[in-house]
Order: sequence, then C-alpha cells, then structure tokens
Amino acid sequence: MNPGRFGRRRGAATLAFAALVCVSTALAGPAAPLGGPAPLAGQSEESVRRAEVVALHFDGNEDISDGELRAVIRTRSTRCASLLLAPFCAVSNWGFVHRRAYLDTLEVAADELRLRTYYQLRGYFESEIGRVVRTDGLKARVWFTVTEGRPALVDSLIVDGLPESVRQETGATPVGMGPGDPFDRIRLQAGKDSLVQLLRERGYVEALILEDTRRTVGGGAIVSLDVRPGTRFRLGDIRVTGAGALGEGVIRDLVPLRPGQYYSQEAEEEGQRNLFALDAIRFASIRRERSPPEAGAAADSTVDLVVQITPAQTRTARGGVGWSTDACFQTEVRLAHRNLFGGARRFELTGRFKNIFARQLNGVFPCSGVGSDSNFWRLNFLLQAEILLPVLFSSRNSFRANFFFERETIPDVFIREGQGAEFGVTHRLGRRMTATLSYAPEFTGFDRRSADIFFCVNFGFCAPADIEVVTQARWLAPVTLGWVYNQTDDPLQPTSGFYLAAETEAADAVTGSSYGYLRGAVQGAAFAELEPGLVAGLRVRAGVAEPTRVRLAGGDRSAESSPPRSSDLIHPSKRFFAGGSQSVRGFGQNLLGPRVLVASQAEDCPLDPIPACVKRLAAEDPGAFDQRPNGGDASIELSIELRRRLSSRLGLVLFMDAGTVSEDISNMRPLVWTPGAGLRFVTPVGSVRLDVGYNPSAAVSLPVIVSADDGTLAELADPVLYDPFRFDDPSRWLEIWRRLQVHISIGEAF
Repeated sequence: MNPGRFGRRRGAATLAFAALVCVSTALAGPAAPLGGPAPLAGQSEESVRRAEVVALHFDGNEDISDGELRAVIRTRSTRCASLLLAPFCAVSNWGFVHRRAYLDTLEVAADELRLRTYYQLRGYFESEIGRVVRTDGLKARVWFTVTEGRPALVDSLIVDGLPESVRQETGATPVGMGPGDPFDRIRLQAGKDSLVQLLRERGYVEALILEDTRRTVGGGAIVSLDVRPGTRFRLGDIRVTGAGALGEGVIRDLVPLRPGQYYSQEAEEEGQRNLFALDAIRFASIRRERSPPEAGAAADSTVDLVVQITPAQTRTARGGVGWSTDACFQTEVRLAHRNLFGGARRFELTGRFKNIFARQLNGVFPCSGVGSDSNFWRLNFLLQAEILLPVLFSSRNSFRANFFFERETIPDVFIREGQGAEFGVTHRLGRRMTATLSYAPEFTGFDRRSADIFFCVNFGFCAPADIEVVTQARWLAPVTLGWVYNQTDDPLQPTSGFYLAAETEAADAVTGSSYGYLRGAVQGAAFAELEPGLVAGLRVRAGVAEPTRVRLAGGDRSAESSPPRSSDLIHPSKRFFAGGSQSVRGFGQNLLGPRVLVASQAEDCPLDPIPACVKRLAAEDPGAFDQRPNGGDASIELSIELRRRLSSRLGLVLFMDAGTVSEDISNMRPLVWTPGAGLRFVTPVGSVRLDVGYNPSAAVSLPVIVSADDGTLAELADPVLYDPFRFDDPSRWLEIWRRLQVHISIGEAF
C-alpha cells in the first residue's frame, strides 16, 4: 500500500476526531468537578475565572507534542497578536500587540476530559491526565500533567472480504497498520478511508468496511475488519446532453473512461475537472445511473455516465489597461472564438502595447524604468493569433500553436523585433502536474542603436560595421521542454502549498537556428499561513546558459572577419538579468549583476579629455552616466516575504530579496541582499503592488564605454569607482533616500 495515502488523510482524520472529542466533552464539561485551587480570601469565583492566563504548560508528555495537545483543548494563554509584532511583544505589554486570554475553570475541566479522550483514541488506555491552576486573581498559570503509560499494541489485525486483486496491490497491511504496531484509532480510521477510496477507484462503488476492535487482557488490541466491497461495476455507456455545437466527441474524449472498462471514481473526477477547465463550457455535471441488468450477465454490473453540458458564450472580447514603472502605460485587447469549427477549438487574436506615452514623458516618472535614453522609449507591441486544440489523441494531451509579430524592449539592454511561430504539446501527468514540449522558430534582429553597447561590451563588436552584422535578423529556433508541478491553494494569491517548475532549452543547426546554445532554469516557491491573515512565502530560482555555436553570415561580413569572441555569442534574450519589480527589488530593472557605464562625448565631455572627464563625472556627478546591464550566463535569485492582510482590499508585505548574475557559472558572484516593504491594493484588474526596496551596495569599479561624435564606441582602459549613493559624503538620511528603489506593478512578485 502506498504510505502516501495514509498521510494525505491523517490530518483530516485528526481534525474530525478532535472535533468529536470537543463536542462530547463540551457536553460533559459543566458536570465535571472543578478541582484546582480554591479562591483566595476575599476573591469571588468570578474574579478567578477572569484572571489573565499568562502561561499554559504540558508536563509529562513524551510521545505526543505540545502543539498537538494544544489543538485538542480550548484553553489558551495570552500571546503576541502577530509574528510581525513579536519585537514589540518582547519589550512591552501594550494591549494592541497582544491577544489576551482569560481563565475559565469550567473550560479547563472540560479540557482535561478532552485530553483523556484524545489519549484513548491514540491507544494510550492507561494514560492519566491532571490539571493545576494557580492564580492571584489577576494572572493565572495552567498546567496539564500527563502520565502517558505504555501504548497498546496490535496483537492481531484480520481483514476479511478484500478482493484478491486489491489484496495483492495493498500487501500484508492494507490499512497501514499491522501486528506489533501501536494501536492508534486515528491512524486506523485514515487507513480504512484510504482502503475504501482504493476500492471505489477499482470499480467497487458501494464498498464499506465494518470494524470490530477488542482489548486483550495483556493490554493489547485485536482488530477485525470486515470488507464488503459490493458489486464491481463496469462502465456501460456515456450519454452526453446539451453539447450542441461543441459536439459529443470532445466531451467523450475529455472523460478518461471507456465503455467496458471498470468504473473508477478517480477517473470520473478527472473528467469533471477536464470539463471545467474547458472555457467553451460554462457548466458541466457528471452523474451515475445504474444500467438495467442483462440476461445471463456476469457478476459485474454496469453503470452509465450521464454528462450534462451547458456551453459558454461562443465569442468573447476582453480588454484592459495597466501601468508599471518599467513598461509605462500599457493596454491589451483579446478577441476569442471558443468553438471554431466545433470540437471546442479555441481561436484567439491578441494585441498588446507597452511604453505608451514613454516618449512624451521623456522616460521619467511614472515611466522611469523604461530606459535611460530615447531609443528605449519606442512603442512595444505584440500581435498574435493562437489556436488551441483541447484534445490531441488523448484527454491528457492538448496542442497549441501561435503566430506573432512583436517588438520587445529590455530596458537599457536592447530592442528586439521579430516574427515567428510556436508549436507546443502539453501532457497532463497528473492533476497538478504538466509537461510541455514546444518548438519556436523566430526570425529576429535588434535595433542597432539600442544593442550596440551590449554587443561591444560582451562580445567585442564595437565597430559600426561589426554591429551592423551582428544585429541583423537571423533565425532563433529553440526546442523547449518544460515541467510544472503546482500544489498551491490559489493561483493568484496562494496561502499554502508549493510549486516547482523546470525548463530546458536547446538550439542548433538541427533545429534551424543561427544561434546554438543550451539553457536550463528551475524555480520553486512555497507558502504557509503562519496565523490567520499572515502568510510566509519563499521563492528560489536559478538558471545557466552555455553557447555552443553561432553563425553570423550576413551583409558584407562574416563570423570569420569578426572579433575572436564571436564564437561565444549567445542570443541576448536567452541571457539572464536580475533586478526589478519581479526580481531583486532593491535594484532597478536588470541592474543587478555585470553592467557598464556609458558616457556621451558630445553631451558629457565636449571640452575635457575623455579620461579626465570620466573621472570627474564619477567623483562629482555619477548620475550623468547611463548604466547598461550586460546580463550573464548564470543567475541565482531568492525572495522571502511576509504578507499581512490588513483588510479585504489592503495588505502589507515585508520582503528580503537576494540575487546574483555572473558571466560564467564557474565564477559566481556573491549574493546581494536587499530588504524592503510594500503595500497591496486589491482592484478589479488585480492586485496593485507598491514596493520599496533598499540597495545596500558599496562602491564598485565598473568599465566605461564612451560614445564618440562619429558613432563609434570605445572602452576606456581603466575602470572608474562608481558610487551613486555616497560620492558627495551626504547626510545619513539623504544616503538612505538615494538607496531606496520604488516599484509599482500589478500582481504578486511570485
């Protein structure tokens, strides 16, 4: 038997039994003797009951933890109102930072019974529970003393009536408990539930288990389970009603059951989920109907499935507007047909535009992250046509194809223009796990004015003729394999669970690509609700890319006549960058990692010699430089968040981000940690996020590129010491103000 089955149900079973204990002992509580100390002279019984409980202890428990016992009882002690207020709770007794708890002697007596019953359920039949309450009328301390004794052991466990096929599958301990194991009724109930679920997944729809447990003279337990599987059902037929223009074929394909197969409740539930995931369907329900018996039929009976469908509106249109500091104002329009040519085939047209008004606003706030010069203020766009087939050979496979034209800006790195297509097949490996194989040929090139510094610094293409060659449009055609496993409770604002994602990408002449490289990236995040309204989140992601080959034939030059470093060229969009609202928030967009300073001879150094001018700028006005990120072939990022819900529409976040980007994985740079805080505003278009990060960076030596009057680029022989925070020995508060980085965007960081 798979032990995971028991683990998944143990928590629910524990809560169910705890609830049963609470209900039964609550009824018995008023009749229980109060015990404990009598009121002091001059104190009333009411004053004793209203004393503040400042301590709650368990003594003598070894096998069962304090936390598990606290979950069983109702008595509580005064505690900090939130983990975020813990520093204030440690040094003060302010009322608003504490959650006060007061003594109720009747409840303490009932808790004693609850603990005794819970120990009985866990097999500690010889356990003894006591209580001690000490109070001066104002403060109270409560102790529960536990003598656990020896747990009862299972002397024998007999399971009768289990079908042979299921017995072979589950093994000798079909309920996860056997002779010699501690007797635990909660664990036994979870095992029985798992076994019933397994039987129903194998077609025994009416399965149930009867239990007979007896204690022996020696203190053990004899457990007898009478399994009554009932009739095993096969699927007779699938009847579809209401499908209309969708057609019955796609509905039948999405239900992973076929006539003649043994009925499986798990397969029925999977079919229900598949139908709900199809946006061409507004509502779907599946119900079972007993098929009429046939003369001379075998012992197996048949059951039919009736699938009731309510189709959604065929044509839809959606639009929206948004704004962020790194993409300025943006808008998106989508037109979709949910049932093109029948079969729930989805066809969608998308138009997306960014950097709207960036040029008119000169790249300053509210569009301060779009780039440092006008080349990056141009309108970005994506025009795309996409078709989705929900079923490809199997209900677990879907196919997607899209064709697009786009202009994409990576602020202060490059502007890329291209047209191409992407074809992908997604396979559902499980309820929450998918794998996707895709191929994306694209004919793409770069705006020479935006990419010249990038290619000059990283690959040695500094002459205008070389830059002309390297920025020409070429084929980029990678094959990508991606995998996602998502166990979070909410796709937009998770409070518990985790997700994992991995992606590997390869391009070469075999795939039709002018660029050759291997690239891999992994990402994972976990979430936990520490207390009501307080969620902790952790994200880690890393990636590495390795160039394998490049063909730069084009124009009147070739790779052979280019600088030697051309063989290391990896497509810039496949390099790693860090910093920004979705990354390390203490840095501006893409500004964490290798970067270069850019000065213009005409604007910054019209009179002085260039080396002297650059040193003067670094010492007196470092803001005159443009920072251009280089990116790297290896990256690591880490983010930790505490998310506090203040109201239904407002939230507070404390975060700590860290990251590094390096030119090569063999020479990784140390992580840079940036703390910060932010606010969340829930709106009809999503959660608007305002984050302020703190950049702790010290002065660093950076190379300098100078753009000459004739358009050529030259890297100075000596780097300069770049310190934009402390270059003029500012006051402490001015330095802190300079180190703050503001980000405004929509949606959570992860």
